[in-house]
Amino acid sequence: MGNHKEILFVDRITKIFGKAGSAQSVVALDNISFSLTPGANSILGPNGAGKSTLLKILLGYLTANNGSAQVLGYDIFKEGKKIREIVGYMPEHHTLIPGVNAIKQVSLLGRISGLPKAEAMQRAHETLQYVGLDESRYRRVDEFSTGMLQRLKLAQSIVNDPELVILDEPTNGLDPKGRVDMIALIREISQDHAINIIVSSHLLPDVEATCDYATILNLGKVVAQGGILELTGQESKSQEQRLMNVRIKGSMNDFLVGLKDNGLSFQVVDKIIQIPFTEDDISFKILEIAYKTKVQIRSISPRKTILEDVFVHKIEDVHEIREESTILDVRNETTITTSELKNLIPFVNPEEEQGPLVKIEDKYVRKKDFDKAVMKLQKKIKKNHGEKEK
Repeated sequence: MGNHKEILFVDRITKIFGKAGSAQSVVALDNISFSLTPGANSILGPNGAGKSTLLKILLGYLTANNGSAQVLGYDIFKEGKKIREIVGYMPEHHTLIPGVNAIKQVSLLGRISGLPKAEAMQRAHETLQYVGLDESRYRRVDEFSTGMLQRLKLAQSIVNDPELVILDEPTNGLDPKGRVDMIALIREISQDHAINIIVSSHLLPDVEATCDYATILNLGKVVAQGGILELTGQESKSQEQRLMNVRIKGSMNDFLVGLKDNGLSFQVVDKIIQIPFTEDDISFKILEIAYKTKVQIRSISPRKTILEDVFVHKIEDVHEIREESTILDVRNETTITTSELKNLIPFVNPEEEQGPLVKIEDKYVRKKDFDKAVMKLQKKIKKNHGEKEK
């Protein structure tokens, strides 16, 4: 068992779906290494980045091809049972037992986590009350709304009084009110109850509202990591003022009064409410005001947050062609495959490069070199095709 200075330690984990080396194989995690310290952490990345795969490996639901990892100092391959006893998990997708009510569903998860039957039942009552489902605890879970199911999964994740809670897309499918409430619960779990959290999400405002640290994954690799203030370059300077554009349905006057009462300035341009702000959780506050003033948010679109700028920059730094494929096809006359193209461009070490890269199978090239080669070959193909027509 390791120390608790790190809640998570990942060392060269690789996960390949399908037969390694075959054209059909997919590298979900590519030799990744990183660690997380105690506190409110997030794992960010677009769909297919490897986030959920990583979480399932850490909890023992999937097996890695290579590498090792520790959760709260426990080896994921040798001490998985202990990890599941002290870690709570809120999966992205619903895992319901048909015909079972909420109290039985949550208490069963407590039993699976190692709690005695009586204690699991007591904790189930407490956690359902905590997440606001106490009046629905004897209702069948297959009758729950999406918002209720998300709360149910959160209750399941904390029923064993864990040292660490892992939340996979916790605000998925929620309406504005449900999202506000879920964010508030996550913040309370982390800040007021001092429980370590790892939030896996692609919704950056939610991460900014709940977490202090971010690890960004793309194409199965760690492309950035650090404190959110560090990543966004805000450690030694205040945030620049930005604008939030909001459209509502309902009483404009009541909503504007609500903004004013909460210390927010604004201007209205063509029925769009423009709200200057510097704080990260402004969207949370706006949704809360909308709920209290009984108006419906039709759209809420901030200028890109600083974290969004970092996120977009990092995930666009590496483009990938995963398998043998056709790059160019001019009137079905001539094609260029990745195998032919990669022979024309010098490979580079991704660790030594600052600019955007293209990954062709297992090699990296500079994106500018890739684009030049494609343009050059495209001109050549078109020229050859023109000569054939003559």
